[in-house]
Amino acid sequence: MKLGKFNFENKGSSLAELGVASYAYTYQDMLAYIEWIESKKFVILGGDVYSRQGDMFDITYDSWYYTPKNKDNDSQESISVAKNYIKQYTNSNGENFYFAIVVSE
Repeated sequence: MKLGKFNFENKGSSLAELGVASYAYTYQDMLAYIEWIESKKFVILGGDVYSRQGDMFDITYDSWYYTPKNKDNDSQESISVAKNYIKQYTNSNGENFYFAIVVSE
């Protein structure tokens, strides 16, 4: 399964209009998606933040990344980095943003 083209619980919004083969999720849906990723022990390599005006997405150029270091801890560490970034971002900027992530199985 290619997670980039995977639409978690059909809650994602396609970023195809921007030439990105992925989906963006609201703050709440992204947290649920991350919990699912955690249950599968996948690694989140990073993510991007998008704003939305009507049906159009714009990249904010805000992002984060995780570099795998230790196979035993990478899943948990990457999830912690993603959750912390998303929570800090929404605490500073509000919850009206969308998040897309890159996942390694």
